[in-house]
Amino acid sequence: MNEHGFAACLATILNGEVDIDESFDPDGIHRAVPYDEAGMLTRNAGLVVVMDDGSEFQLTVVRSRGPRK
Repeated sequence: MNEHGFAACLATILNGEVDIDESFDPDGIHRAVPYDEAGMLTRNAGLVVVMDDGSEFQLTVVRSRGPRK
């Protein structure tokens, strides 16, 4: 899976287009680990997603806007 395919898969999940339950197993994902647990040298929040084939994707979480008042 390349970066564009991974992003499309993630968007599908976050947009609720997939019914996620306890038996849900996203195709090809081995595990997701928060940056701090993965030993990443950053203060950013995020995840390292490890695929079944050993490739990894990093997702950095940055708030771009606060709540609306």
